[in-house]
Amino acid sequence: CSRTAADKPRASQGGAEGESALKLQAFRAVVKDDPQELNNILDSLSQDVWSSWRNKAGKDLLSLAEERGAASSYALMGKALGLLQERKLEAFEEGETVWVLAPGDAQAKRGSVVEDAPADGDGELLIEFWDQLGPPEKVDR
Repeated sequence: CSRTAADKPRASQGGAEGESALKLQAFRAVVKDDPQELNNILDSLSQDVWSSWRNKAGKDLLSLAEERGAASSYALMGKALGLLQERKLEAFEEGETVWVLAPGDAQAKRGSVVEDAPADGDGELLIEFWDQLGPPEKVDR
């Protein structure tokens, strides 16, 4: 989905009939959460075309992906529409205070960074949690 609207045809496969078939395929790809198939379809059209499509219930592709929990399809379209941006890793210094929210936890835990972690380093930090006894733990950024 990286080409601009000017670079893409309005619809392929022969006008309105072809666009209708692509629309149906795109909605099915979202329901199946098949980002490869969805990308192939969306890449053949301008963003103006596919972003305006609605199903019989009045849902657009992005809303349907959100409703169905189709995370891969949502991410693909969100990036194409400029709604999502990849997070940049930050550098952390030894002794820096951090809050860590682990998957499944309702509340973040407070801790200190044990060793420097450059922004271009791996995806883990060594953290000493304030409310836990024991050795420091490695946590994903």
